[in-house]
Amino acid sequence: MHNLLLVAVDHDSVLHTKALEILCNLTRFPSNTSFMTRCENLVDTLVAAADSSIQEDRVAALRALQNLSADSSSKALLASEAVLNSMTACALRDNPEEKEAAVALLYNVSTEPGAVVSITNTKNVVATFVHLAHHPDSPSNIRLMACDALATISLWLQTLAGTGKVPKDMANVPLPSMKTSGWERWD
Repeated sequence: MHNLLLVAVDHDSVLHTKALEILCNLTRFPSNTSFMTRCENLVDTLVAAADSSIQEDRVAALRALQNLSADSSSKALLASEAVLNSMTACALRDNPEEKEAAVALLYNVSTEPGAVVSITNTKNVVATFVHLAHHPDSPSNIRLMACDALATISLWLQTLAGTGKVPKDMANVPLPSMKTSGWERWD
């Protein structure tokens, strides 16, 4: 792994694209993903390659990250601001392969309850899902993942809201209550 990563970041080497392809193919085996996500510098290397000027590098890196995000033990690790920001940018690209892999990673991460804070705190993740879900040029599989991610995030937020402590003097109303709130309104 260490040697593959060294070659993958060496853009002067003619083999760096091949190293990214090998890493991508290694992520296709589910038993590798948990180990690989925890491998030092792997995720950073793939995120950097996702912004490469070479299309093959971008596609291989995004597909590798997509595969890593399918592992349940890796989702929380991939819910970092750097990864989410990069994937949000990639999800808005024109290349359908890049877009699909980036949206799939974001969707996979959204299925982890522990990632909801990172997702909602990272600028433009939710806005990107909304854009992709309603954009007329979004392919149906992208729309479905975006809508599913929004529904999943909503579920996690609903669960968080429902487990909050209700003060003694307040009624425990099922959420959402759909009540409005005003300041010193006249009744």
